[in-house]
Amino acid sequence: MNRTAISNIKNNIKSGAYIVDGLMLSNQKVSIEIEVNSTCDILLNNIKDILELNININEDSNVTLAFLSESEMKESNININVKHNASLVGYFADFSNKTLNLNCKVNLLEEGASCSYKVASLVADDDRKVVDVSIDHISPRTYGKFDCFGICKDDGKLTVLGTSHVFKGAVKSNAQQNCRIMVFDEASNATAKPILKIDENDLVASHGAVVGKINDEHLFYLTSRGISEETAKELITLGYLNPILEGFKEESLKEHISSLIERRM
Repeated sequence: MNRTAISNIKNNIKSGAYIVDGLMLSNQKVSIEIEVNSTCDILLNNIKDILELNININEDSNVTLAFLSESEMKESNININVKHNASLVGYFADFSNKTLNLNCKVNLLEEGASCSYKVASLVADDDRKVVDVSIDHISPRTYGKFDCFGICKDDGKLTVLGTSHVFKGAVKSNAQQNCRIMVFDEASNATAKPILKIDENDLVASHGAVVGKINDEHLFYLTSRGISEETAKELITLGYLNPILEGFKEESLKEHISSLIERRM
């Protein structure tokens, strides 16, 4: 896929494929305005170097955002506004080391706005990571879904925060959260804190969070067929986290992400 590089602080873009490389916009506040009725696929790389990212998705536009984090990211602030009948599909693939602090706020500003946001994160060694995704339903008939899948091993710590806020008047809205974290070792620490703030009655809202150890039956099944426990854990991890790859179009990038997972295991 040929992507157009976004290298300015302020950008107006229309339908197409784009790439934002944080190395070109280090310590800057970057804004991206998606034109009305556009379809955009945006790859975000080295986002740790950008001070703040603000994205406006205008009416009747469809945007896919794919984030890749493979190095330490002490703080990243992302703000996304979604307008009338526009949609956002976000993917955040985190296979970095050491520290990660992701703060992402999605505002479903106008009727019919929707957001589906998926996160996959692997915590190993002595990593300390916080993933915080908030989706605000400000207008009627908005849809927001946040899914997070995590692996926590060694002495790592992963905290997943998810807040869905349905404002008064946002009738017929649908707010969903789902967080699943698999823990491999007794020393590792995983926490999931889903929050629903509901100021309206006529809506659908749900959340679920599961933090638990690796499935013993799956591990036994693989090891009983001659596979070492270490390799079995790698296979289970790949199966658990690989669905995030659907957000990345380039085959070379998918292979790179798979290698990052294997390396961190």
